[in-house]
Formats: sequence, C-alpha cells, structure tokens
Amino acid sequence: MGKLTAGDIMHVYGSFGQKTDYNVRLVVRMEDEIDGDMLQNAVAFAARRYPYLLLKMKCDDNEIFYEDNNEPIAVLNRKESVTLGAEETGYHMWAVCYFEDKIYLDFYHGLCDGTGMYMVLSTILYYYTKLKYGDVESEGIRTLEDEITPDEYTDPQELLPEIDISNIPSPKLQPAFSLTEDGGFTPGKQKLYAVMIPEKDFLKFSSANDASPGVMVSLLLARTIDKLFPERDKGIMGSYIINARPMLHALKTHHNCVHTVFLDYSDKIRKMSFDRQCTAYRGKTFLQSEEDRIQKTMTVSSSRNKAIAKATPSVEAKMQTYGMMLSGGRRLFTCMVSYVGKWKYPSVGKHIKEFWTHVPNANGFLVEIAAVNGKIFLTMHQNFEEDTVVRAFEKELTENGISFETTEMLNDVAHLDPPVG
Repeated sequence: MGKLTAGDIMHVYGSFGQKTDYNVRLVVRMEDEIDGDMLQNAVAFAARRYPYLLLKMKCDDNEIFYEDNNEPIAVLNRKESVTLGAEETGYHMWAVCYFEDKIYLDFYHGLCDGTGMYMVLSTILYYYTKLKYGDVESEGIRTLEDEITPDEYTDPQELLPEIDISNIPSPKLQPAFSLTEDGGFTPGKQKLYAVMIPEKDFLKFSSANDASPGVMVSLLLARTIDKLFPERDKGIMGSYIINARPMLHALKTHHNCVHTVFLDYSDKIRKMSFDRQCTAYRGKTFLQSEEDRIQKTMTVSSSRNKAIAKATPSVEAKMQTYGMMLSGGRRLFTCMVSYVGKWKYPSVGKHIKEFWTHVPNANGFLVEIAAVNGKIFLTMHQNFEEDTVVRAFEKELTENGISFETTEMLNDVAHLDPPVG
C-alpha cells in the first residue's frame, strides 16, 4: 500500500473536500499531425521509465492510498476531457490524448506538481520525436537507459523533522481583494485565455526592468487589477508559485514540492516608478526563496499535515479538514502566477509550436506560464464571466510595446471521482 506523503496529502484530501477536479492538462502543439502508433509506443516507453507513477487510487474507512497498477497508460485519440482513475484510463492517475497536431497530457495534481509532470512529458516527447524525426538528444531527460533512484520517488517533506506545532501560532493574515466577492464580477464556469507572446521581446522588456518573466507577469497583473479597482477596502496580494526542490536538496522528486511567494501591491509600491516596482517584486521573491526560510516554513507545514492526518480518523473528516485549509489559503490571494521555467531540451523543443498549461482552479485569476521555441505562452484562468481583466492586461502589454495573440476556451481538465474501497 502506498501511503500519501506529507507533501501530497493536503492536495489529495483538500481537493476532494472542495469537490475540485484537481487535474492538470498540458497541451503541446507539434509541427506535424500526431502519429498515434508512435505516440502509443512513446507513452509505453515513458510508463516503463516511471513505474512508481503507475498507480490506482483506493481508500478504506480511514485513509486514501495507492496500489500498483499494471494496466497500460491510456492513449486516446480525442481532445475532450477524460476521466482519470476510471475504466477509460485504466484506473491510472494520468493519461495521454491526441488530436490533429496536439498532444495532451492529463495528470492528477495530487500525485505530481508541475515540475514532476514536466519530467514525464519530456520523456514522452523525447521518445515520440525520436521515433518520428530521429534527430533528438536525451541529455537531461529521463530515459530507460538511466538508473531509477529513490530520490525520484521520495518526498523530501517526509524527511523534514517532525516538530510540535501546538505552540506555533497560525499567522494572522488578512483576506485579499477578491475579483468576484469584492470586484463584483459574475461567477461562472472557468474560462481560459491563451496569450502567445514573442519570447525575445518579452525577455528584453523584463530584463531592462530588472525582472524575470514570472515576476513581470505578477507585477503587470497587480497593476492591471489596481487600475480597474483603485478604491478598495482590501489589498491586492499576488501568489507567485516557485519550485522548492533546490531549497530542500531534492531536485529529482516527483512529489508536490512548491512554495508560495507573497507579492503584495502596497500603496508604497504603487507610488514607485515601474522599474522600481520590478526591483521590489524581485527582491520580495529573492528574500522569500531563501533556503533556510523555506526549510523552516515547509517543516511547519509538513508537521501540521502529518498531525492532522493522525488526529482525523475518517476519510470524510480528512476531506473536510484539508478542504477548509485549502479554501482558507486561497482567500489570501487576489491572483496567482506559476512558471516552471523555459523548456530545457531544445532538440525536442524545436518540434514544438505551442505549449499551454490548463489547471483546475482559477482562485479568482491564475496565470500559468510556459516558454519554448521562441515564444512565451500565458494561460490565463478565471472563474467569472467578464473579460475585463484580460483586456486590461492586454492593454498593459500594448502600452509596453509587447505584441500578443489571444484565444479563448472553456477549461478541459480531466475529471476524477473520489476513490472507493
């Protein structure tokens, strides 16, 4: 039986407690129409490379857990959303779809974070492009020639010391300005706006203002919301999601291993010049990414997750408790930005035309950033009807000389039912 680990447990119970389909869809548009047979073979190779991710989710009265799953990973010729953990996907926690020139990797976020999913995607695309084009290199990509080591499937948060949290007060943080509750936007089905930007222009603009792409998008989004709602009773707080693997010395783990940087758009920052605002946001990111700070923060959170699991007897109670924690945490932010970094494998990347990341919960407004083959791809998620924020953000890009193309769609992440015994 595979027990849920400290880094994953809140994601699993919390998402079921909130009745959220906590799955991610990575959408890769290739330069040619997809060859289904080649993709089937590539996925089979990748599945053999990640045996610790071939799992079926189960539960008893007390806990959710994983069992080994010997069924093949599903490769489906369709673009519509799928159901993970069901018969159509071999009861696996991930699946692959394809349609025309696109490959879709659907993955359960409770099993892997974005970096973990990208590891699997890179292996699939390596074998696919090798079969189809033959001109790719494997450097940095996990292949069947590599040894599978325990640090790939060990959760570093399980290795952190377990401390007594009873005397550690919870931080008194104020709810942030909400675009729906405070801004008055109409709640609705989650919409996605796909914004494609030339990488060269955006990097030149970001570097000239002392900002990384993720920091720049975070600041432009805060400025956008501030201009739309200059008179507010609550502050604008951004969440910038970063990879905590380097700080925990666990570069290879697939488990959820992220940290949130708090980026408040305060009155003091509001009054600064644009380049000073960039420097302030980058400084906040640097300070909150310091190794000792992240280790201490994640030691507390992992100890709290373990303590709650021990003290909460039933699956239903765990779902309610972790669900409230997840919901409460999201109220702290007006918007979120996540960027796992530029695609690292150019010999594979040269065959990729587009790369989009669809996630399950907009938390008001959320931007996923990807970059490959000379372009930056912003997938902007929102859970309200109006397109006001997106259009105002586009205006920010235009005023700063950044060209873009935008398309709209409804979210298509996979469905996942709670497990049964």
